[in-house]
Amino acid sequence: MKIAFDVGGVISKYPQQFRHMMISLKNNPYNEVFVISDMHPKEKIIDVLKLNNFIGHCIDTKDVYSADYAKYGEYCKARLCEQLGIDILVDDFVGYVADGSHIRLLVMPDSTKPYWSDNWKTSSESDFGRRYCKNKIERS
Repeated sequence: MKIAFDVGGVISKYPQQFRHMMISLKNNPYNEVFVISDMHPKEKIIDVLKLNNFIGHCIDTKDVYSADYAKYGEYCKARLCEQLGIDILVDDFVGYVADGSHIRLLVMPDSTKPYWSDNWKTSSESDFGRRYCKNKIERS
């Protein structure tokens, strides 16, 4: 089985949980683990995965792919899944899991957590992935 994971909002939001899942899947000889992101270039994806100790432990660089949004729009990850024979894609953006013959698993947003986990490392100086609403909403 070929299983692909997105970085931003998936691995970056829940790095510990997805690290354990990816290692478990990779250690099963029937599985192949991939990372598919819309970040460009591919080296940028690899760099952030290295920074967070995913390369070598959870994923090999040869199994990291950058989807071509400029060419395929929101169908870019479905297109790449077709090309790679991916069976399952785990993503947090509904546009990327709207189409395709593969199983599409949507990681639902959690407004109480930032896009990047507090322990997620990045070389970006932007605070984009660290922002979230700190006001707790009462839920019934």
